[in-house]
Amino acid sequence: MKRFFQVIIALSLLFGSCTSQKQLLYLQDLDTGTKDNIFFKQSINYKIQTQDILYIRIYSMNPKANEIFNLTSGRYQQNLFQNETSLFINGYSVTDSGNVDLPIIGKVNVLYKTVEEAKYAIQSHADEILNNSSVVVKLISFKFSVLGEVHAPGMYRNYNNQLTVLEAIAMAGDITDYGNRKKILIIRPIKSGTETFRIDLTRSEVLSSEGFFLLPNDIVYVEPISTKTFRINTPTFSLFLSTVTTSYIDFEFY
Repeated sequence: MKRFFQVIIALSLLFGSCTSQKQLLYLQDLDTGTKDNIFFKQSINYKIQTQDILYIRIYSMNPKANEIFNLTSGRYQQNLFQNETSLFINGYSVTDSGNVDLPIIGKVNVLYKTVEEAKYAIQSHADEILNNSSVVVKLISFKFSVLGEVHAPGMYRNYNNQLTVLEAIAMAGDITDYGNRKKILIIRPIKSGTETFRIDLTRSEVLSSEGFFLLPNDIVYVEPISTKTFRINTPTFSLFLSTVTTSYIDFEFY
């Protein structure tokens, strides 16, 4: 009788805490054997906000002019991208009025412009002073957070022009075995408040969803699977059932 109860306990703990292979797969309905899997979803054109930090450089055929417009030296250029502090100090912060203050050129409004639109706005001002100038503008304050059931939760920075939720999760070490790939929450700050998206990474429709491409300051939250609570409390359940079984056997023997 005692062995029977031990087997029941072992089986209940085993099946109650199992994770099926299907729970661990991404894009389960995607047919890899066909070329018809085309999902049209363009990346979102991010609009520059106040407190964003931009990398801005203005180049011309005149080396002296380059030094004046960019206030650079060889050592400065080498140290510019070494760490986050250097990016913050040496980048151009968008003021509350939406401007960036550039040497010689002065203030240029870039608020609610895309990076490409901001480049053209700065280029038009540079053309008034320089001949054959070239302007480079990049957003260097693209940070995002990944929380929940991932191996390395935290805040990360993206230095590409776009970022997908799959890339963000990959940067955070992928989803753990406890993560629910069907319940991913995207929290996005917007001008009027906060916008949220719920996406299912097991379905191919995610590739064309609103939350697939991330924006700066987005938060990705991976919910736990329902059996995680059971797994966490397995030692307590095991101890409880063992105590009940022992008490029952002792009582029966008595």
